Amino acid sequence: MWTLRIFSLIVSLQYLSLAADSVQQKFIRGPEDKTVILGEDVLLPCRVENKVGMLQWTREGFGLGSDRELIGFPRYTMVGNDEEGDFSLQIINAQLDDDAEFQCQVGAAEGVKGIRSKTAMITVTVPPEPPKIVQGPFLLTTAGKSVQLTCEAHAGKPPAELSWLGGDGDVVTTNTEYETQELNDGKRANAILRWEFTPTRKHHLKNFTCRSENPALKQPALTTIRMEVKYAPEVKLTVFSESIAENDDVQLTCEVEANPADVIYKWYRNNEIIAGDHTTHLLLNRVSREYNMNNITCEASNSVGNTKSTKTLKVLYGPKIKTFTDNIAADIGGEVCLSCDADGNPNPEIAWLHEESSSIVGFGPQLVISDITPKKAGKYTCRITVPGFPEISTDVMVYIKGPPTVKAKPVQYGEMGQKVEVECSIYSVPSPARITWTKNSQVVEIDNTHGYEIVTQPLADGVRNLLIIHNAEKSDFGTYNCSVWNDFGHDSMLISLKRQEHLPTLIVIAGVIGGIFFVVSLTVLIILCLRKKSLSKGKEFGSEKQGKPSDTVSSRGSDLEVEIRTTSSLPNDNDRCWDEASDTGTQDYHKYSESSSRPPSVEIQRTNGYGPYMDYAARTPGVVSRTSYYVDETGFLSSRRQQGHSNSYIGSSHPDLLLPQRAHVSSRDRMYSPTFSSQHYITVLPSQVGFRTDALATNV
Repeated sequence: MWTLRIFSLIVSLQYLSLAADSVQQKFIRGPEDKTVILGEDVLLPCRVENKVGMLQWTREGFGLGSDRELIGFPRYTMVGNDEEGDFSLQIINAQLDDDAEFQCQVGAAEGVKGIRSKTAMITVTVPPEPPKIVQGPFLLTTAGKSVQLTCEAHAGKPPAELSWLGGDGDVVTTNTEYETQELNDGKRANAILRWEFTPTRKHHLKNFTCRSENPALKQPALTTIRMEVKYAPEVKLTVFSESIAENDDVQLTCEVEANPADVIYKWYRNNEIIAGDHTTHLLLNRVSREYNMNNITCEASNSVGNTKSTKTLKVLYGPKIKTFTDNIAADIGGEVCLSCDADGNPNPEIAWLHEESSSIVGFGPQLVISDITPKKAGKYTCRITVPGFPEISTDVMVYIKGPPTVKAKPVQYGEMGQKVEVECSIYSVPSPARITWTKNSQVVEIDNTHGYEIVTQPLADGVRNLLIIHNAEKSDFGTYNCSVWNDFGHDSMLISLKRQEHLPTLIVIAGVIGGIFFVVSLTVLIILCLRKKSLSKGKEFGSEKQGKPSDTVSSRGSDLEVEIRTTSSLPNDNDRCWDEASDTGTQDYHKYSESSSRPPSVEIQRTNGYGPYMDYAARTPGVVSRTSYYVDETGFLSSRRQQGHSNSYIGSSHPDLLLPQRAHVSSRDRMYSPTFSSQHYITVLPSQVGFRTDALATNV
């Protein structure tokens, strides 16, 4: 019985041994590398099939234990269940200690070999501290001076990736230096990024950003520094109008940006300072052509420095001749070069014309004339044109060398005792070598003080030669010979100098008197014409009683006769004698018949050259007197009443008495007439009944 049992046990053990040899432990799923952010949870999988031996996790080769609770490691737990063979390792709140190699191991059993999973690396990433800029949030600097900005991000794992962003937001890729510093734990590190550059105006008031990136950061961390840059003025010089013509006003503007903004301005013309208190604007009044291609500079300065900006003015102006050839003498068959240089903007065009032809014979500032002939000689015109401006020109004479020629008036005159000039014009190419004056075959001796003097005046192709005789005497009048020599020949001319007779003084005086008489007559005629035109037609008078002056003479019905006598410029008697003689002499003119309407004839009274006056009073009953008005040198009329006046009305001043134009009667029987400059006599007579009213008769 016992033998049977033992045999059965042996058979069972052999069977189990055979079964064990045929089934081994193996991993269905093993752990893999993991990356976890500090503080996060992580799970390393481990599933085993046909597990026989003891299972545990190791960290850096150190066993953590076989219990699922992993006593001693409170953040570690083996999760899963035995039936499924799941022994995954769960780590809660991963820390830097967890940054290690982990392995899942199954121990051996009788007849079963132990197994190990591949090593899995857990990487714990640590976000760095917020980045900071060593220089702080604000930096004041000066343009042109080098600046270094430093950004740091501490305790990152891995170290933070730092970058600088410029004021425009672009990543700075040049002149940067990156550095890391590992911490004592050997895990974390500090990151440092330096940027060195030279600020300019464009960096003023710009924000510069340091950006920190790390796998443990969900988004980059940023920090900013604001920069104020002090810089010298930046100048932009503009001209109000790019098209500038001569005599235009030119305004320039100096636009400046500077920090600090306290700017001092200076203006220069061709590097010479322009006086005046000028700021951002400069006004140049009526610029001339001298300003063309001038450099106008605006200089602006502040505490940082100064800056200049320059504009070159382009002034448009018309042509102007700078140099030209004087008249030139040429030999037959020779060659001459004419020059005519001009200035203008735009550049002038120069053309040459010859008087023998209307066509252009050449262009440019020089004209070469070869093989000179008389036909090629003469006037050449240099014509200069500039678009938009009037053309100008100048003439150059080309003369052919030859013998001289003398031209003068054959007969010339002078006065005794006066300075006398004898003239001869000499045409000579080349210039005369000798000029001689002779009289009676004797060379005239020159004495510039008292006797003879020679004055030479240049002509285009010769000279004008004057022989001046001071205080001419009778012997100085006669025949003179003007002779001239040059390298090609000789010429002369005889000139007769005669005395000039004076016109008789009496003829001159008579001419003056005649002129005065004509002027006065013309003046009176104009006055009469104007009066006749302006006065209305008078009414005719019927037959009325002729007893009292008031019945026969009305305030506006008087006809007046005015006699104007002009004092002669010849010697005469005084006014009183003239008045008496006149009064006596004129009485003969009253002797005509009452039946005639006008005197049959009028004869000129030859009393010292004065004209007569006519008296119509004899035809008017009751009027036998007249009043003479005399215009003295003061311009006023004074009444001179003759003896035997029977009409007292005419003898007094009357306000309605019609007088010549521009003559005025005062209350003292004096009439002022600005028309007459010398003494005049005006005789006023009452009109005959039935005459036309407002009629004025004047005899001169």
